[in-house]
Amino acid sequence: MKHKLNTESIPKEQLAKLSKHICEKIGLEFPENKYKDLTRGISEACGEFGFNNANECTEWLIQSELSKQTWDTLAGYLTIGETYFFRDAGLFNFLKKTVLHDLIYSRWHSEKFLRIWSAACCTGEEPYSIAMLIHQLLPNRTGWNISIIGTDINDKFLSKAKKGVYTQWSFRSTSADMMQKYFKQTETNQFAINPEVKRMVSFFYLNLAEVRYPSYSNNTNELDLICCRNVLMYFSESVRKQVVSSLASCLSSNGWLIVSPGEADYAKKAGLTAVRSSDITVFRKIPPRPKQSTQKTASAQTQLFKQIQVKKSTENNTTKEQSKAKSATSVKPQSELTYEHAMDAFTKGAYDKSMKILFDLIQKDPNNAPCMILLARCYGNLKQYDTARTWCEKALNIDSLNPGYYYLIASIHQEQGNNNQAIKSLNQVLYLEPSFIMAYVSLGMIRRKMGRLKDFAKCVDNALHYLKKMDSGDLVPHSDDMTAGRLMSMLTSMIKE
Repeated sequence: MKHKLNTESIPKEQLAKLSKHICEKIGLEFPENKYKDLTRGISEACGEFGFNNANECTEWLIQSELSKQTWDTLAGYLTIGETYFFRDAGLFNFLKKTVLHDLIYSRWHSEKFLRIWSAACCTGEEPYSIAMLIHQLLPNRTGWNISIIGTDINDKFLSKAKKGVYTQWSFRSTSADMMQKYFKQTETNQFAINPEVKRMVSFFYLNLAEVRYPSYSNNTNELDLICCRNVLMYFSESVRKQVVSSLASCLSSNGWLIVSPGEADYAKKAGLTAVRSSDITVFRKIPPRPKQSTQKTASAQTQLFKQIQVKKSTENNTTKEQSKAKSATSVKPQSELTYEHAMDAFTKGAYDKSMKILFDLIQKDPNNAPCMILLARCYGNLKQYDTARTWCEKALNIDSLNPGYYYLIASIHQEQGNNNQAIKSLNQVLYLEPSFIMAYVSLGMIRRKMGRLKDFAKCVDNALHYLKKMDSGDLVPHSDDMTAGRLMSMLTSMIKE
């Protein structure tokens, strides 16, 4: 039951505290001019949380330690799910005649694939609209591997999207011909989407405020097109920048990003190029020209490798007396930077800071494999894959039986398009640890891209076998903090019936 309350129903002081708390926890921003929206969301959510009034619910939200699932549920109430098929006719016309047409034409005689993400897809109208356009352009998709994913933070929205049944209200910008071709009326004011189009789209949970993309684990890497409209307005300034930067990293070379007009500045700051057509503006990831600084960086890295080897040799020849003399004359900092400091910087996206700490740690201990692996992850996130792979290989020379290291190098091979090498490394992972869930997931994604759907299904079955042994709230190792329940839901939705 929904509670209808005025903004005065919750004291302004409490709304201020709650607004700050929500921004800190999930990145959603509710300044004073949005207190009415905040009150509406809390009044609608309080019944689900077991409260009879919004005041009690507000106090509980501020004072209690809440689970991630509770915050996700609240986020669903605080964001408005308003969408419909082919929303913004000019945009969809551009997608059909330019973006999708050019992608299909350019790959007609090469590797035939399309990778598309509708972020914050609400109840699914947007990704299904894109699927219908592709169906029109490619009525015969034999030999094509088409991946369209829709993600949202609201489980209720995702549930409706997966069912694919809509009321007349969702078709207020849809022609009669499109409705007749792609929908079937099942009962009064109920229209089910064409099963063939429905199978083209997979839906699963993803919170944009959590930096867990790009990632092979959730199929958000090397994308041709990302649509992320009417959602950034809910986030704080810092989270908006973070989200758009991460979305840009998910794009393949020359990939497209669609954001709302008011969010264009964030796309420009993320290094994307504005492309204007008629009355719309979209953004493209145009590769930069090679610079000499790349060679200088590579030279500096080579020099570092040499320095590490020299230092290692020098330390082996240092006498105990020299070490004692050195420790007696030097003052050790009280708060020496550690691996944990580097990991904290990495988690926050401060890769330069993390790398500086890691280089210092590796110079002190040339056999520090965990630091080398974290350094490889930094370079990987900066898309310097050759250097990332070099550090991975150095770590494997030290610890050749670590399945996690092989998994990381497999991910790097995937990023570089070296699927055969990735498969070889993933098989090594499963040889060392047969219960390595994410290795099955990654291997399955490669098989799916290659069109080997039976092998993909087998990999998913193996992953699900081990996921069922975990509690739904447990984090899956090497999955960018995805829970077992979420991963099960995602994999299940990707299996085409």
